[in-house]
Amino acid sequence: MKRFFVFSLVLLMVSSGFYIIHLDAPITSPQKDLGIDIQPSLSQVNLGDYNQFSEGDFTGTSFSYMNMSVTLDDTHSTVAGNLTIEFHNNESIAFSSIPFHLYTSGMDFDSRQGSIEIINVTTVDAPVVVLTYNIGSSGEIMWVNLPAAVEPDSTTSFQISFKTTLPDGLDRANSQGSDISQSRMFTFASCYPMLCVYDEYDGWNTEGYVSYGDPFYLDMAFYDFWVEVPSDMVVAATGQLIDSFSDGANTTYHFSPGLPVREVTFSASRYYVVESMMVGSINVSSFYIPSSQPEWEDDVLNWTNETLLLLNTTYGIYPYLTLNVVEQFAFYGGMEYPCQVYITNNMLQLVRTGARPSYYFELVVVHEVAHQWWSQLVGVDSIDWGFLDEGMACWTHNYFGEYYHLDWEYFQYDRYLDTVRTFYEENGIDAAINQSNNVIPELVTYIEYVKTPLILEKLRVEIGHEKFIEGLSLFFKQNYFLIGTLAGLQDALEVVCGESLEWFFLPWFDNPRLPDYSFTSAVYDKEEGSLSVTVVDENEANNPHSYSQKVPIRVLSYTDEVLINTVVWINGTTVLTLEVVGEPYEVSLLYDNYILVELSAQNIHSLSTRDIRVAGEFTLILILGTLAVIMVVIIVFAICIRRKGS
Repeated sequence: MKRFFVFSLVLLMVSSGFYIIHLDAPITSPQKDLGIDIQPSLSQVNLGDYNQFSEGDFTGTSFSYMNMSVTLDDTHSTVAGNLTIEFHNNESIAFSSIPFHLYTSGMDFDSRQGSIEIINVTTVDAPVVVLTYNIGSSGEIMWVNLPAAVEPDSTTSFQISFKTTLPDGLDRANSQGSDISQSRMFTFASCYPMLCVYDEYDGWNTEGYVSYGDPFYLDMAFYDFWVEVPSDMVVAATGQLIDSFSDGANTTYHFSPGLPVREVTFSASRYYVVESMMVGSINVSSFYIPSSQPEWEDDVLNWTNETLLLLNTTYGIYPYLTLNVVEQFAFYGGMEYPCQVYITNNMLQLVRTGARPSYYFELVVVHEVAHQWWSQLVGVDSIDWGFLDEGMACWTHNYFGEYYHLDWEYFQYDRYLDTVRTFYEENGIDAAINQSNNVIPELVTYIEYVKTPLILEKLRVEIGHEKFIEGLSLFFKQNYFLIGTLAGLQDALEVVCGESLEWFFLPWFDNPRLPDYSFTSAVYDKEEGSLSVTVVDENEANNPHSYSQKVPIRVLSYTDEVLINTVVWINGTTVLTLEVVGEPYEVSLLYDNYILVELSAQNIHSLSTRDIRVAGEFTLILILGTLAVIMVVIIVFAICIRRKGS
């Protein structure tokens, strides 16, 4: 009995001692947790070809070359074309066949399905040799078999003759509108044989057209582009108008971007109203139908001008000499192409009917122009990293709102912050950002247009505005005319910050759930004048990486006096030891300023607890309890001795 009592008492004291030691564990920053990885200084970083390319100098480069002529038949909504390709193999392996996207057959339609009919594929030099090709069962991929394998750093040339039927739906390529209402328009977009991209991740990227997100992933190439249309039509097309000639009934326009682009597009209508202005050396033009004039006149050019001026200084130079903003019919708000973006009549009708706020028109214009930087000058695999393409453009149009309207949330009808915080509670769906669109098609809109720009804004809050902008600019310049990835974005920001940012990128881009904090312990030590608080992330088991974020914490007294008002790092489950003057009554984590947590409802701004235990009271209870146990043991022991003696 005696041994049992001593063992129990020692065990109780040791256990309470460990508990107190755990509460006093120091907080560490995520940099200390993961280790600082010092990167080269910004002055040592190679900007690749940015300085040369931004001045229009592409001497010594090895881009492929495309020469395309097309003729519009407006009666049958078809476009006949010839595409001559000088394919330069920039990869380290030889290719005996090359794949092309035939996107048009996958686009939405009402009664007339889009298609690309391949007339023939031949060599260019005499004697002309007919090449074989294979079109997949979906009609969206064509493999051209080359006459001889093209070796690394070599070029092969061939020609594809084709005929595109424009669908009559409201997808990217279409013919829509009527002559009666002066609204008939023809849009030729992503509807010619388009060379697939070969990369280190997937080899040839041969994904077909999809209705979710943007399915396009294209390399840069030089283009010359001839468009023949009826002479009474106005044409908006990629590149600068070099010359034109007419046979009376038809006019052929020769366009050239001058520099490499990822693709070319044109739209034609008899009714386009055209406005133009110069923004530095850039000829900015808007094309719209007469009924849209009240909203389009002047405003579209002004918004485009403001966007160009802001992003040229924020990220880097838009190097082309033209930029068109063109009205079209489609189900979405807008769509981006090199040197030409489309803004839809459908979006305008939503604004007119009040289904979208009045600023929505401006938002769409700014967003599509921002894509000239993100997805065009810096390319993106829009299937595997679609969130980077749209996420960067969305952050940018919100930054435009901040710069010109003094509010980063100016364009947010539903605040990103509220939507993301309550997404799991309302939908019950995990939503990690860093996933292929093919894996999560139902989440593409939410992840690309809401969550990703919010996480980018969260990063700006954490590292500061100057470093964030400098990092985006470095990422842009390092990937100018190339393909950007999430890893490349992280690398650029790490160079600017001078430390590893894995503590941010891994959890915020890869975790399916946001953190969900709760207080599990709060102990006030009167003697030490300290408050020990344990914050637990209830979702830690659901995520592969622990979150780290700076969170404001406030401690109030019984009289609402602020005893502590500071910012602390919460690194997963975290124990905080805070010095206080006065007895605390309430501890709160404040969720303003882009603190991201999982919530059950909007307009929740804090997490609080008043369940604060006083360490002295606990110790007194422990002592009294121990004395009571000792007294009981003594009494029992005395009774046993007396009985034994009797």
